[in-house]
Amino acid sequence: MPEIMSEFATLQKGGSIMYVLAALSIYAVAVVIFKVIQFKKANVFDRSFIDQALLEIKQGDRNRATKLLAGIKGPVARIMRVTFECVANRDMSQKSKEAEILRVGSGDIRYLESHLRGLEMTASIAPLMGLLGTVIGMISSFSRLSLSGTRVDPTLLAGGIWEALLCTAGGLAVAIPALAAHYVLDGIIEKVRATMKDVSVQILALEDEFRRNERTLAIEQAKHAETERKAQEEAERKAREAEEVRRRQEAEQWAEDQRRNAPQKTSTLHLLSPKYN
Repeated sequence: MPEIMSEFATLQKGGSIMYVLAALSIYAVAVVIFKVIQFKKANVFDRSFIDQALLEIKQGDRNRATKLLAGIKGPVARIMRVTFECVANRDMSQKSKEAEILRVGSGDIRYLESHLRGLEMTASIAPLMGLLGTVIGMISSFSRLSLSGTRVDPTLLAGGIWEALLCTAGGLAVAIPALAAHYVLDGIIEKVRATMKDVSVQILALEDEFRRNERTLAIEQAKHAETERKAQEEAERKAREAEEVRRRQEAEQWAEDQRRNAPQKTSTLHLLSPKYN
């Protein structure tokens, strides 16, 4: 508790500018915490899926590649999925593909850059605010010194300058961590931007290979369909032959039954039943 009161007293000695600097420091800390949580939710630190996804895409299996990328969050996975869908869509022109990829990528980068300007503003304004407070404090000190007349007290001047320099120290204390955090966060975003560009270029470069794979797949599907057609025709031919054999056997059996059940000839009956005169 005494330490808190001492810090509060020091803050008061710096004047109203110190309260502004304190508010800027709280804002900077809040932005840094927000960006860390945002980056974690956006999955910007995970790049383990890239090689596997590129391998699936190079193999030309659209379903497997789309299914793999659909289960992964983040701007890198999203730009890979959009680029692959654009390349696979033969109805889109090259300019339309590039425009769609640029639109999605720019939207993700803007999302990651949110509140980063505020952190940059804090790092730029805090030293100026501290300098302003120092200048105001120096003016106040020399004003009090002038009112003292010929009885100049060096301790009065030293105390005023000490209190004024608190603003400069406070401004630098806010600006230095804010500027360092801005560079770190901006570096992470720049790395994500470079990764998104790299994977999209790799997928776009595979368009000719996709076309060859599609032609090969179409030829294989045609061969498979032809094989199935021939097998079906062969099965139908065998079925027709079996049906003809069955019908022929039935006809022969029917003829045999008719022959057995037919009445005998008249001459034969006459021999069996002779008439005597």
